[in-house]
Amino acid sequence: MTMPRSAGLLPLLLLVACSGAMAPDPGPTDAAADPLAQVGRWSLQGATDARGQPIAEVLPGGRALHALAFGGGRVAIEHGCNHIGGSYRIESGGWLRVGEMESTLMACEDQALMAADAAVAGLLEGRAQWRIAESYPERLVLEHDDGRSSRWVADRPPH
Repeated sequence: MTMPRSAGLLPLLLLVACSGAMAPDPGPTDAAADPLAQVGRWSLQGATDARGQPIAEVLPGGRALHALAFGGGRVAIEHGCNHIGGSYRIESGGWLRVGEMESTLMACEDQALMAADAAVAGLLEGRAQWRIAESYPERLVLEHDDGRSSRWVADRPPH
């Protein structure tokens, strides 16, 4: 008994049809649609917990070191001990959703900086209301569902 040639194509056609349903998580596609990426880098100024108390771990030794770089649906945390990044998307209603952050595991001598890396990554994950204050340089505020907030300033040259 012989099978028609078209019968052998059926599994392949089903595979192709199903793969289209598994599109990657859409992020902003261009800088015009993504005001966070338009700025370039955002330097951390401080953060507070749900009670409004400063989160000291994000500023090792009182120093603001970490910066964010947004673009292409990815956010990177810069100037720490480790390379840290994750996906993000801007949602309607002024929401920013950051996925689980991934990090290298460098063994840095500065333990406070390593702890700050983890604290900043944890601060970003999840969903937050975001707004940019129209000032120079611009200021970004993230306010999370659980009451935590963080303040960032755009890395801009002085006027």
